[in-house]
Amino acid sequence: MKFDKPIFSFTFIIFLIISFPCFAQTSLWQISKGDNILYLGGTIHVLGEEDYPLPVEYEQAFSESQKIIFETDLGLAKEPEFAKKLMAQMLYLPGETLRDVLDDKTYKRLSDYFSDELPMAQIDVLKPGMVVIMMSAIEFQRMGMVLMGVDEHFWILAEQDGKEIGALETVDEQLSFLVNMGKGNENELILNSLDDLSKIKLTIEQIRSSWRSGDMDKMKNIILQDMIDTYPELYQSLIVTRNMNWLPYIETLINDDKTDLVLVGALHLVGNDGLLQLLRNNGYKVDYYQASKGK
Repeated sequence: MKFDKPIFSFTFIIFLIISFPCFAQTSLWQISKGDNILYLGGTIHVLGEEDYPLPVEYEQAFSESQKIIFETDLGLAKEPEFAKKLMAQMLYLPGETLRDVLDDKTYKRLSDYFSDELPMAQIDVLKPGMVVIMMSAIEFQRMGMVLMGVDEHFWILAEQDGKEIGALETVDEQLSFLVNMGKGNENELILNSLDDLSKIKLTIEQIRSSWRSGDMDKMKNIILQDMIDTYPELYQSLIVTRNMNWLPYIETLINDDKTDLVLVGALHLVGNDGLLQLLRNNGYKVDYYQASKGK
């Protein structure tokens, strides 16, 4: 697999790991069949001051729901044991370094990027996936996106309110993606991610704009279509397979006697293989969530 579209690599990684926000009435969907209802919306793990307060649709859907479902167990992901596991899998074994898998050109560019941030001795021990996460974190911080994200916001509220909490997949399943990111294509991943740094602010603004207007086709064109056309195996394993794995559980939530709120990353909602379309295909009604006036 060759990474040859810079706009894909960096932005796609952000989507998979960090997910993107939804705003206004387009932020949330109501999934229904008969009298059974489920709310389905997108999230972002890092926000800026301008993103708060969150849209009222989120707060109302949360208040109306008895169970809140996240992609993974955020409580477990915060445990010290998980941090140890993360670092154990994201660090090279003794005798191996990032320098060993990068060519001179790539390593020089990476060194230049981190010259004012961190010594390369600290970067050399990290696998490519963690390096890209660190670069994205640096860029988000530069843009002022340092506040608690939608997921953590509602996770804390759910715990405070004693709501039931669920997850669509385990933290180990998400960790496996990070560990294997760029394996065998380390130079392409790092170079394309570096190339995308200059575009990331504009890309995020375009994505936010498409969500505000409810333009799902624009969202697909910005991110998803490159992945479908150029990286069909990744698209299948990271989007289609996961959506299909989640779908039966989501359907059980729709058909139980509770109202539930499911929060997932934006790419899982978009396109013919997105959860919204899969639910339509299975006979469910999909509508934009409308906040009740006066609440």
